[in-house]
Amino acid sequence: MLGDLDGLMEKYEIDGLFTYGSPFNSPNLLWLTGFRSGDRIFYLQNKGEQGIIGAPFNTLDRVKKESFVKRTFDMSELAVQLLKENKPVMENRDVLFAPLLKEHFTGQVIGVPDEIPASILVLIQNLGYEVKVVSDLIPDARATKTSDEIKIIKKAGDATVGAISRVVEMIKDSNVGANKTLMYDGKPLTVGQVKLTLEHFLLDKNTESAEDTILAVGEKAFDWHYLGNPDDELKAEVPIILDVFPRLKQERYVADVTRTIVKGTPSKRVKEMFEAAQAAEDATVDALTHDTKIDDVNLACFNTLKQHGFDSRRLNPDAKDGMTHGLGHGIGLEVHEQPSMYKREAHFAEGHIMAIEPGVYLEGIGGVRIENDYAVTKGKAELLTRNLDAMLWV
Repeated sequence: MLGDLDGLMEKYEIDGLFTYGSPFNSPNLLWLTGFRSGDRIFYLQNKGEQGIIGAPFNTLDRVKKESFVKRTFDMSELAVQLLKENKPVMENRDVLFAPLLKEHFTGQVIGVPDEIPASILVLIQNLGYEVKVVSDLIPDARATKTSDEIKIIKKAGDATVGAISRVVEMIKDSNVGANKTLMYDGKPLTVGQVKLTLEHFLLDKNTESAEDTILAVGEKAFDWHYLGNPDDELKAEVPIILDVFPRLKQERYVADVTRTIVKGTPSKRVKEMFEAAQAAEDATVDALTHDTKIDDVNLACFNTLKQHGFDSRRLNPDAKDGMTHGLGHGIGLEVHEQPSMYKREAHFAEGHIMAIEPGVYLEGIGGVRIENDYAVTKGKAELLTRNLDAMLWV
């Protein structure tokens, strides 16, 4: 949360935070300012003070109207002077931000995130400031969500579940043709057609794909991030993994939901994979609570899979099948953000939002994955992606 920034500045031993860029390209800047724009802005926040946004011309006017940050620094005259001297603004950005730092930075050490352009970092150093790169500071603050943020992620989850449900209906309504190919409206049902249907549904919900949807049919799903070729045809009696992680166009938050769908009767082995993945999710959610060590949650999943006879790279780094990816990841303004399930000794906290995605992958069969989004609480984790069965045999 924004209120965590001062404590994190103390932890990382910096006196202020400085960054630059477009909020549409930088989730950090969007989160810090609430300013939805493709225009570049400067942001400075001293420890113990409110932040300040620097920008020129119309960008500053919109900042004043749209950002929740009320302190601003007008760079218009500085930009005009560069134009009068026929100097490109982008090559002389220090002329814009040097006065901002001189007038408003009150400490000794400036912290900057990884995303700040190297050219800006060098320019700050050339002005004589001590600079420290604090890669995790803003992501750590963003990790704990407010109740309003959780409501927005629920909204994204509703759109995502609706889109998946639409695809499930398409598969239900399809017929089985030659070579077990699913036929829809008399034509083979393809990955490209399904993704187009998803895109239309999501756009109607003012939502868009954050990245390309994962849609993997049968054996191809052994590669758990195989996106799917548009010409791939959906088949009956094999697992079809559908992983959808769209972004709300206005609020910019994401959800991440995966289901595995089988048209017809799954094989005994696929049923066992389903049952193991479901049991692993149940065990994970039972363990996922405030102040629990992250690796205890990991092990709840992987030990459950082991009890069902499936390997994992967490328990066996040489594993070739079973569960060969991590248990999940934080979500928010990005599909993958803090907390990280790989920071095993860290602890979960109330307000963390996690995409939990146990899966089982066997060569020659493909894979089964179940993914839902949960809010960590002081009790049982709250399911945010609701109203969709875990096992979809249609």
